[in-house]
Amino acid sequence: MRVLLTNTGPWGTGSAVVAEAVVEDLRRRGHQAMLFFPDAQFKTPEKKHYYGQPNRYRIWRFPVERDGLRLETFPLMITDPHPRNFPRAWTFHDLPDELLALYEQEARRELERVIEDFRPDIIECQHIWTMGRLVNALGLPYIVTAHHSDQLGYRYDLRMQPMANQAAAGARWIFAISDFVQREVLTLYHPIDPNKVVVLENGYNQRLFRPRRVNRRQVLRALGVPDQERLPLISFSGKISHTKGVDILLRANRRLQRERKALLLLLGAGRLEEVFSAEERADFHRENVHLLGHRPQSVLAQVHNLAAVSVMPSRSEGFGIAALEAMGCGTPVVVTRSGGPESFAVGENVPVADPEALAGALLKILALPAGKARALRRTAHQQALHYSWRGITQRRLRYYRQALKRRPAPAGTPLF
Repeated sequence: MRVLLTNTGPWGTGSAVVAEAVVEDLRRRGHQAMLFFPDAQFKTPEKKHYYGQPNRYRIWRFPVERDGLRLETFPLMITDPHPRNFPRAWTFHDLPDELLALYEQEARRELERVIEDFRPDIIECQHIWTMGRLVNALGLPYIVTAHHSDQLGYRYDLRMQPMANQAAAGARWIFAISDFVQREVLTLYHPIDPNKVVVLENGYNQRLFRPRRVNRRQVLRALGVPDQERLPLISFSGKISHTKGVDILLRANRRLQRERKALLLLLGAGRLEEVFSAEERADFHRENVHLLGHRPQSVLAQVHNLAAVSVMPSRSEGFGIAALEAMGCGTPVVVTRSGGPESFAVGENVPVADPEALAGALLKILALPAGKARALRRTAHQQALHYSWRGITQRRLRYYRQALKRRPAPAGTPLF
């Protein structure tokens, strides 16, 4: 089977992790698979990997310019930072009508080129967004995957809602990454056939995120973090954003450092100054906090293996691959009851936006006796192993085959 996957942005986000993992597993099984996405062409260590494999990745390169109009970079669905984009990059909501028209015109042009060259049997679009509508307009069979960021974008951007509704209506299946996201999809999009919205959870890279011995001193030195050997490590992986609850973590850190000092290593794109006001930042407690920026997954796996606990303080989370990756390394997690991660997390679940509860849960895990801590790490690892990309891709293939047999709805028309 020939499968084309599309994404609204390049690597460095959860949706990109999903798309890449599916492409990898499909190719391992002998299928033809390609991933199409936009990129601003920043020079980073991973760039050679993506730009050097044209048979695997087809990249729509920005900036884009035509007829006197210029798109400096790809727009975002929500205001959260993207590791491959400028600080404070524009969202679809920000685009004037003429630039949105340019985006859609050029997206369709690039998509048609990829389709003509690759000739896919089926297309899977990450996010219920523009690519789904464009594929729908071309009359090709497609599936859309809802990641929750697109549902946040739907609420944020009224102008894009009719387009997203068309993308959802024309899809032969809609994959939701959790029960929480499935409920969102069924609530938000109209018209939609509820029978075609199915839950297909995420997995993680089990070859990379696994328990192993890591040299703490070497890893911290490479990250530029002074090694205070007596202090346990707490890992965080995610964007530095309001959605990810970084402000809640930095408020919780006040109690944490008062009762049990620990090193907090925050890995993710964005800067506090670009997200939070000076008044908000004045309430943050920065003792023993190290903001390390976006890092390759290999570095993240090392940090998780060093951590006594990982934390996901999100206000809203569709699934939570970052928590699963930490658990894959045998690291328990503290997560908020934010939608997705509480369904599988091993560690502690706390209410959203509650610094005291967050600090208390972290302190509880840090205080475990050695034997109980080891047992919890084993349980976290065993739970993570249930989420393999191999099984998830196998389910995808069954839906792909069924999609090719389903009778499509006419583009842009109601299903019932």
